[in-house]
Amino acid sequence: MKKILLTLAAVALATSAFAQTTLNGTLSFHNRGLLDNGDNGEPILNGGAAHTAPITLTAAAKTASGAPTLFADNLFSAGVFWKNASGQYVLANAAGDGVTPSTASGLQTLWRTAAGQEGTFSNPVLVEIPGKSAGSTVTFQVRAWLTSQGSYDNATVRGSSADITIAGLGGNPPGGGAPATAPNFSHVGFTGFQITPEPSTYALGIAGLGALAMMRRRK
Repeated sequence: MKKILLTLAAVALATSAFAQTTLNGTLSFHNRGLLDNGDNGEPILNGGAAHTAPITLTAAAKTASGAPTLFADNLFSAGVFWKNASGQYVLANAAGDGVTPSTASGLQTLWRTAAGQEGTFSNPVLVEIPGKSAGSTVTFQVRAWLTSQGSYDNATVRGSSADITIAGLGGNPPGGGAPATAPNFSHVGFTGFQITPEPSTYALGIAGLGALAMMRRRK
């Protein structure tokens, strides 16, 4: 009897965890095959035809990272950072954000390198936003950084999009009903961004000293 009760408890716990996870709103993290034809009031891009929104490297970023012209898998990481109630940007599906990391990943590390597709992701990734149910609105940024530097905050070779707002996340509605399709970056005017090296503290110090010397000369 005890064994049966323990089994039922385990099933109930697993069911509860699954229900909690699947109630989080979802979005599709991809930057290829986007459609911006103006039907949702967004700017018309590429004449309304499907287009890419690549993440690219400046010449300085290529030098700083030792990267070739094309991206190599795992050399750079890109992530969805959603804006929480405190105004902080949190990496989706990171440990401790309320979503089991194995359920969905907010990271992209695999890149296409074919001509015309550089800087786009190999495949879409389903991202869950904790505490945001299907149909709700979320604001986020896409950020990318040199993987070997550990994280976006630690990286000196990195880049970020402007704020992106998606109204109507996908997923299972809290009250039941048919699941909503996870939206992608279509209809939000996302055009990609560049990764560039951040100026080092040493370089900023040299620049500051140079400016101070010029001011003294003028005086």
